[in-house]
Amino acid sequence: MRSRLSSPLTDIQQSQTVLIIFASTLVSVMGVSLISPALPTIQAAWNISASQASLLISAFTLPGIVLTPFIGLIADRVGHKRVLVPSLFLFGVSGIAVVFVDGFTTFLGLRVVQGTAGSAIMSLTVTLLGDLFSGEQQSRLIGLNAAILAIGAAGYPLLGGGLALLSWAAPFVCFALGIVVAVAGSAILPDPESSMDSSGLSYVVNAVRAVPTRSALGLYVAIFGIFFILYGAQLTVIPFILDESYGLSSGAIGLLLGLPAVTMGVTSSQSSRLMRHLSPPRLITLGFVTYGIGMTLAALAHSIIVLACALFLFGIGQGFAEPITDTALNTLSPDAFRGGIMSIRTSVLQFGTTLGPPVFVAGASIVGYADTLLIAGIAALVFGVTGYGLLIISKHSNSNLDITYG
Repeated sequence: MRSRLSSPLTDIQQSQTVLIIFASTLVSVMGVSLISPALPTIQAAWNISASQASLLISAFTLPGIVLTPFIGLIADRVGHKRVLVPSLFLFGVSGIAVVFVDGFTTFLGLRVVQGTAGSAIMSLTVTLLGDLFSGEQQSRLIGLNAAILAIGAAGYPLLGGGLALLSWAAPFVCFALGIVVAVAGSAILPDPESSMDSSGLSYVVNAVRAVPTRSALGLYVAIFGIFFILYGAQLTVIPFILDESYGLSSGAIGLLLGLPAVTMGVTSSQSSRLMRHLSPPRLITLGFVTYGIGMTLAALAHSIIVLACALFLFGIGQGFAEPITDTALNTLSPDAFRGGIMSIRTSVLQFGTTLGPPVFVAGASIVGYADTLLIAGIAALVFGVTGYGLLIISKHSNSNLDITYG
């Protein structure tokens, strides 16, 4: 796919490949976004407590934090497609199987299995984009992939909430999409040959030697911050503010939460153009500056219009930061270690999504939702401005990312 040769047949194959990868991304983000609004219905149907119902989310997200790097190592060894396709199938089967179980422990066990598969999918979609494409085309596709992820995260709650009105089990039937994509992916996706020639400890040692450690660590910190803010501020605190301060219905809240996906989609689709003018580290720090302004504005807003503008800024900030970090990590990663490097990215991402909501809710229990958002906004703003300033000071140093992108 990295070949510069082009023909109608090659273009069709690339289009089909991209569609499968994007569909896989939509599958991976289902696990939390589709089920969260159905938790009250599940709680009532299963006669369990609210804390037990919340375990259905934790059981999905926590395994990926620990297990995804090992999945990435296996993927680098046997081939990325050979892990992605079974993961899609397992994701779909374990999701649908929930409908037929009668014990809550089994329910949780299936969610653990599904979460492990979902983390592998989320990691390998971006990995395959790095395997199969390069240059500006890679940057553009990673930007579009990030936009699709955001659209899914914003849109699935509306779908899940609507289906839960029919039955607690109805949202889980949607996981059949994973099986459909697995079958299509098995037939369509190319299978890049593994270039891994080491395993175990030697793999880790060789990966550390091959990847610029400081740059990679900086990108991982940024990824954690992006998803910590997304799930803690945008998807947890903002809905409570819209409910308590503005008295909006769940449908209206869902529509407003979809606004960032619009600006994120537009911004991330232009990521390759943005990188012609600014290096990835500078774009990422600008993303955090925009996050900070958006959260501060949302905290101080006294009208729904101002709050909507703040949500648009959230989307712009995410459009700056998320796809750029994925592109930069792909650029840093040699082919032999890409699965492992990107799987660590997914573990860090999952850690941010898991930690964000409880931390923001804990802060809100002490100082209130608005002040929690204000504190987080100021922190993100300071982080972004400080980071950008340090980059300007060291602009003449030999930074790996700046050399790569100019």
